[in-house]
Amino acid sequence: MVIFFDIDDTLISHSSAMRAATIALHQNANLSITLEAFLETWHDAHRRYYPRFLSGELTYAATTRARAREAIDPSLSDKEADDLFGGYLAAYEAGWSVLPDVLPCLDRLTSVRLGVISNGRADEQRRKLVSTEIYDRFEYILISEDCGRAKPNPEIFRLACDAICVSPTEAVYIGDHYELDACGARNAGLCGVWLDRRGVASQDHQGPMIRSLGELFQLAEVQPPNIRMEPTRPS
Repeated sequence: MVIFFDIDDTLISHSSAMRAATIALHQNANLSITLEAFLETWHDAHRRYYPRFLSGELTYAATTRARAREAIDPSLSDKEADDLFGGYLAAYEAGWSVLPDVLPCLDRLTSVRLGVISNGRADEQRRKLVSTEIYDRFEYILISEDCGRAKPNPEIFRLACDAICVSPTEAVYIGDHYELDACGARNAGLCGVWLDRRGVASQDHQGPMIRSLGELFQLAEVQPPNIRMEPTRPS
């Protein structure tokens, strides 16, 4: 058996880091629009352009420049857009940290094979794990840029399982996005666990689901007879 994890907002603080970086970008760009209006515009541009990078339609540079021109100034040169985004990225990276329930969870899984499956740039996603000192916790790491497949495409989940010689039926995947993570993993034959950190589940969402990684150990799906969970370490 293997348990795979998503990275952003599952293991590493992504949303809070992105918000802090966007606030810094609003200040650096000296914009006249309100901060709240800019937050909405910047995040909307991310939601529309980033999937085009993941699909291979746009390069990463084209993606970031398009976001900067749309949210800040359509007349920005490539260098101006790159400089603004570079400042944003530095602030984003400064906000990376392990979420509070991650280390206690990983400490209890020392006898279980662990992996990561994540969308994004391979170098950036791996640096998140290295900078927060959890990279070595995982036997195998697959980022969408590595294989040209992005969640919820079932193929990225199957490729990860094939790489470490386990059947999808022997794998669990945990992520904070219902459609991309839980449904994508289930469509590939894995047990997809939705980490509903914000508590937005409705009757339309199917389990298994948890509100924190601490609840993972209550799920029958991750406690087969041959897996021994380590006790919680005292703080």
